[in-house]
Amino acid sequence: MMVAIDQSALQSLGNGGREEDAALVKVGYDGDKKLPLEVDGTSTLPPMVPPANSSIGVVSLAMIVFFNVSGGPFGIEESVRSAGFLFSILGFVLFPLIWSVPESLVTAELGSAYPEASGGVVWVEEAFGQLAGWQAGYLGWMAGATDNAIYPVLFLDYAIQMWSSADELNSVVRLILIGVVSVFLGFLNWLGLEIVGKMSLIIGILSMSPFVIMVLVGVFQLDPQRWLQTPSLSQSEEVESSTNLRVILGSIAWRPFLNNLFWNLNSFDAGACYAGEVENPGRTLPRAMFIAVCMVIAGYLFPLMVAIGATDSTPEDWEDGYLATAAGSIGGRWLEAWVILAAGIANISLYQAELSADAYQLMGMADRGFLPKIFSTRSRYGTPTYGIMLGVAVIIAMGNFDLERLIEMLNLNYSTSLLMEYAAFLKLRVSKPDVPRPYRIPFGMVGCTILLLVPTVATLAVICLSSARTLVFSLVVNLVGILIFYVRRMSKSFPCPRCCGYTRVDTSPQDLDNSTNAEEDSLPGLS
Repeated sequence: MMVAIDQSALQSLGNGGREEDAALVKVGYDGDKKLPLEVDGTSTLPPMVPPANSSIGVVSLAMIVFFNVSGGPFGIEESVRSAGFLFSILGFVLFPLIWSVPESLVTAELGSAYPEASGGVVWVEEAFGQLAGWQAGYLGWMAGATDNAIYPVLFLDYAIQMWSSADELNSVVRLILIGVVSVFLGFLNWLGLEIVGKMSLIIGILSMSPFVIMVLVGVFQLDPQRWLQTPSLSQSEEVESSTNLRVILGSIAWRPFLNNLFWNLNSFDAGACYAGEVENPGRTLPRAMFIAVCMVIAGYLFPLMVAIGATDSTPEDWEDGYLATAAGSIGGRWLEAWVILAAGIANISLYQAELSADAYQLMGMADRGFLPKIFSTRSRYGTPTYGIMLGVAVIIAMGNFDLERLIEMLNLNYSTSLLMEYAAFLKLRVSKPDVPRPYRIPFGMVGCTILLLVPTVATLAVICLSSARTLVFSLVVNLVGILIFYVRRMSKSFPCPRCCGYTRVDTSPQDLDNSTNAEEDSLPGLS
């Protein structure tokens, strides 16, 4: 359905026209029928179309999504330490089917139906209204921005350890170095998604190459019997005790195990933030998602199986960074050094992918009137300038924070946002079945419900296993988000600089140069 803007009605509103005239502003055309669009509190905006200067293809998008989700097998050690050899292998076989595949399918369908930079925000808003849409974007961005703050720190630590100990650095010098690294990488991000995609491809090849070699060499040293070893109760108790987590069932420390799997196998929905930057999202998104899912599964599973089967390690040996030790045992010190180098440079692409996804989401939220319109500003390279600047500023500000516990807490908020996206998918299948879906999951409503039931239960299990402190923190963060939403609505009635005003962008497939901006703050359901 094409949407036209009644300019006379807009002018009337701007000149103090009645609020009831607002219903005349948006008129939908369906064949020869002329129907007013809904103004009941849910969004009335049509899906936005990709810009004419779309710049990334299937491979580049797949690599960016890969680094948003994974970036390689770094960080899987916690799963082995918590669940032993057999269950950690089963975890990385089964849980991609539980979490990664459904999330990527939902992203492919709704990302192609709503090719907007706001990603999952538009899905939730279209399904449940503005408050829910704001909350989904707020929680997702909070989790992503905090997560991203750790990558420049890790990259700097790897770089410094090549010459000296990172602990020897003065905190001020460390913060300055983190700032320099963050600003430089942010500048590269500002230069365009094409550069980010190419960097991700090059770094992906460099960071995964040592694991390809480790697998090829280690396959001749395998002892498959080691894959079948299960953990003892004493091993699980030791893991639980070391992390102050007391959830053991069947000799598995479930809380760290499920949290590690969830952390390593989710965030495919970030790909939807780039849907407006690709040509033919209905073709590009599902292909990129398929490639990314395959890369994530292979990137975890094969190095894990070889590192277990070709070494004499025990689950207790799998401390953070153990894969480098395993590579050295299998291929020699040169391969161990390569894995350490790969871990360092992988943080660059992890940072770039997360920074760009977060910045595009902010731009999309500004386009939908959630944030000041300054965040809609694009650079001459088509990138969201102020979203990137805000992301870099947050990362520098958190440079000396202890991020591990905070990230664990914000992981719960991402879980909430993800569940809202799943619910929005099902709601939109019912409430807006006529919205064009260039790619559509080949299941009916019952099939889609079953598809999302298992990941929903698994995500709820992660939430239920959270500590009381994490649950309280999440509750506070959610309440703050709701407070911000209503304060933002009230602030629209006060004078403010033009750059800080709120504009809701209405982009239709035809006419109006594909980019008609309307000041609609006073419209019912839009303020």
